Amino acid sequence: MPIVLRHRETGEIACGMLRNIYQFEYYGALWWEDEETAEIRMPQALQAAGYEDERDWDRLDIKEERLKIFNVKLNNDSGRRLILDRDGMIFILKG
Repeated sequence: MPIVLRHRETGEIACGMLRNIYQFEYYGALWWEDEETAEIRMPQALQAAGYEDERDWDRLDIKEERLKIFNVKLNNDSGRRLILDRDGMIFILKG
């Protein structure tokens, strides 16, 4: 099950530049396949994406279908912020 990073206070899902299997870059939700990899790569990924304090982020297991929805909602637009509220609703903030 994919693991993403969710900001503890705002509900924001950490996003940044990624590469797909064809080596094309796209803007999407940062994710990892397992807890160990997420723990190791989280600090560097957050820093590269422009986030400051890694202590404010929690790792969150999600279904692969939800990860796909995250990336569709982001529409490869780095000006969008993805919010996942406590009820599981997804919101996009622009700017």
